Amino acid sequence: MEISSRQTASENDPSIEIDHKATAPENAVVRVVVSSDGLQAFINLEPPSNGGSEATLEAMTTALWENNITYKVDHEKLNSLVARPVYHLDILVSSGLAPVNGADGTATFLIKTEKTVLKPKANENGTVDYHDLGIVESVSKGQTLCIITPPTEGTPGISVQGKELPQRKGRPVPSYLGRNTELNGDGTAILSKINGQVEFDGRRIHVDETFCVYKNVDISTGNLLVNGNLVIQGMVLPGFILEAGGNIEIQGTVQNATIKAGGNIRLYSGITGSEVHCSGDFECRYIESSRIFTIGNIKAESIVNSDVKCGKSIQVAGKIAKIIGGSYIAGQNIEARSIGSRSNVKTKLELGTDQAVIERQQELLTQVSDLEAQNAKLNTLIPILQQLEVSNRLTPERKQAFDSAQNTYEANIRQLEAAKCELEEINQSIKAKGFGRILCSDTMYEGTQAIIGGASMAITDALRNVSLYYKDGQVCIGHIY
Repeated sequence: MEISSRQTASENDPSIEIDHKATAPENAVVRVVVSSDGLQAFINLEPPSNGGSEATLEAMTTALWENNITYKVDHEKLNSLVARPVYHLDILVSSGLAPVNGADGTATFLIKTEKTVLKPKANENGTVDYHDLGIVESVSKGQTLCIITPPTEGTPGISVQGKELPQRKGRPVPSYLGRNTELNGDGTAILSKINGQVEFDGRRIHVDETFCVYKNVDISTGNLLVNGNLVIQGMVLPGFILEAGGNIEIQGTVQNATIKAGGNIRLYSGITGSEVHCSGDFECRYIESSRIFTIGNIKAESIVNSDVKCGKSIQVAGKIAKIIGGSYIAGQNIEARSIGSRSNVKTKLELGTDQAVIERQQELLTQVSDLEAQNAKLNTLIPILQQLEVSNRLTPERKQAFDSAQNTYEANIRQLEAAKCELEEINQSIKAKGFGRILCSDTMYEGTQAIIGGASMAITDALRNVSLYYKDGQVCIGHIY
């Protein structure tokens, strides 16, 4: 955009008589050029001819005014052009203020966002654990899954003509909220609403209470550790470990494996040569040569040569309904159609000592002590890191340690509350404890030993349809009606 200003000699001096036959003198021409973005204005001078006058400050000022150039005009540059004219070049005489675009929001994921090739874990001693493939990523309730940086507004600019130049505002990050996730109070983080397993599907972060494996647990899956529930639609092969904070369901057999659950365990088939720790009820078809520890009840169709500790009742029912060999401790009743065998296999049944519950009580006492000791150390560390954060002296490594310490502290608080609650329930149940019964609806064979409330009875002759119970310091025999 430009405007020209030319002064003629006759205009400057009316007394001069113009010879129209001669070439008239022409004064310098002032042109104004404005950049396409409106942020720069230039003056371009054409020299005078035929004795015309040089461009004056007034001519340049008028040309700028006629083009509405009002923002930060460089008057020193104009005076310089008057004193030392420069021709046929764009001379910058006004600069606008460029808009500052806003920054887009960002999302920093604290979870795995891509499914990578599963690799066995390399141990510190150089060995490789082919059972640990890290197939599951577990998270806790309240855990931060993604940190969100909000977009910024930016600032508008001003053109050389004094007009506001709008900026581009930063774009917010897309919503990554999926199942069982939520934003924190100021929208700067995505949190898990539950204990479970986290997964990113490319668009959303999901936390699921149940993790499903649609095949066998073997070298293709490795050991499985989940915070929520675990469902296995195949078998569990020897040597593998399953741990779940909630319930576990397994469709196939379990062989020489380890299973731990914070809730119930249900096996639709059976278990052989394995170890089970269950904080709820345990149910399966058969148990063979295994060690079972459960806080709740046990239900099975047969139990053979196993070491079983049960906080409540052991009920063996169904087509087989036999207990043969091994040691069985229950806080309430033990019930089966047949106990022992014709070959006098040693079978030990015990009621009333609540050994399973007492063991759990001791575990909880140790857990509470360890968690309190750990939080005591964190209570010393966290304030120091908080002071460093306030003074902007947190290195990336210390920032990571700070976040880890806070997360660990909060997780420990939740575990402490749960452990103390369970401990109180156990203490109350021990106080109110009575003795249950051993019920055998068919045959209790020789070789069976029954212990109830500290009193013991060795079965030397087969008994049928009996109920063993505690009375007056001894084990008594009754009948089932």
